[in-house]
Amino acid sequence: MFRYVSEDLDFAHKFDKNPHPAPDYEKHYHDFFELLYFVRGQVDFTVEDRIYRLHPGDIVFIQPGEHHYLTFLQNSDYERYVLKFRENNIPKHMFGRIGSRASFYTVSDEIRELFAGMDKLYERFEGADLELMLSCRMLEIMTLICLEPEAEKKAFRDNTIAQIINYVNENLKEPITLTKLCEHFHFSQSYISNKFSSHMKVSIISYVRTKKIMAAHRDILQGEKAIVVSDRYGFTDYSTFYRTYSKIMGFPPSSNK
Repeated sequence: MFRYVSEDLDFAHKFDKNPHPAPDYEKHYHDFFELLYFVRGQVDFTVEDRIYRLHPGDIVFIQPGEHHYLTFLQNSDYERYVLKFRENNIPKHMFGRIGSRASFYTVSDEIRELFAGMDKLYERFEGADLELMLSCRMLEIMTLICLEPEAEKKAFRDNTIAQIINYVNENLKEPITLTKLCEHFHFSQSYISNKFSSHMKVSIISYVRTKKIMAAHRDILQGEKAIVVSDRYGFTDYSTFYRTYSKIMGFPPSSNK
């Protein structure tokens, strides 16, 4: 088992014996890519509107800003490799390929061996050499994943949740309220609220707010002014945007993180 963390990379081989729900496993978002290679355990993994029961050798690929969490089915050991990295760690020619990947799929024996070999890299190298070797291994894994035929796993999808999520993502620059959602989908407020929170483990308004902040964060990283971005995503005043952004991202919109 190992963990290596630098400014833009977080690679780990993790093992938890008889884990119980904890903050690391609970619902969350982040502004980086996450690639999880599942070794063993008994878990259901949720990414946005998709739920899949993981099997040894499965991959979970999480795009920046995607809501996700896992549910333990019983007290069994949980082992996985987790690679977290940002866009600047990936060559530009890969962006289109990565963006089209499914959330759940299986990979070849060659890729499985590359994950398993990361432990030896961690034992053999250190410092800048270790970062270089792990970065190269990650790029090798991502290249093979992008090039090999995709063996997508069939995940359970709730059509209502999928439609709500699609609507939110397509209208982030518009005011999105519970009343508007009910009018658009012709559901009662209690039905749409209960159904969404039951699947996503967050309220629909919290989900909308987080999605808007994630989109605003990407624009700020591209060099746009925070006050302009705040107005673009429908925040009525900058102080509300500042507080919401700081709470969700963990740092203020003026930060260079």
